[in-house]
Amino acid sequence: MEGVCRLNPFCWSRRAIRVFTVGFFLIMLPIYLYIGFQPVASIEALSYPELSIDSISLNTPVESITLTDRQLVASDDIAGVYNANPGKTFIIGHSSTVFQNLYQVQIDDTFTYDDRTYRITNTEILEKSAINMQTVLAPSVSDTIIIMTCAGEPLPNHDATHRFIVTAIAE
Repeated sequence: MEGVCRLNPFCWSRRAIRVFTVGFFLIMLPIYLYIGFQPVASIEALSYPELSIDSISLNTPVESITLTDRQLVASDDIAGVYNANPGKTFIIGHSSTVFQNLYQVQIDDTFTYDDRTYRITNTEILEKSAINMQTVLAPSVSDTIIIMTCAGEPLPNHDATHRFIVTAIAE
């Protein structure tokens, strides 16, 4: 009977119950906090097209964004897409979150966007002031994706001195 009582909390002393309770919460609280603070994509994001770059283990929904006050602003935790002209898709995202490993892609890596495969043809880092957005967004004869994120020295307002730009063409 004594062995059964060890497993039955109704037989435990007050001290044993306190020790168990404190131990339980010391173990479960960090787990709960870790899980609770993980970023969660919204239900709406499940309907967005997906960008998947296997070489850097990236899978992200891509929400459509619009030009507001001559600026494109992406969400903090997923990529944004702007389709200004035929044949050209422009995807942006933060280098501190969604595109934190983008700099690791190589020329000839492939990725998928919206169920279509693309091959990376160029990567470059340019000063922010040297980028001509009209050229970047110009129409393209072939189906082209431009992915851009911050690079260089940090500036205020989640900005940076340079941009890392990836160009890819549909296969």
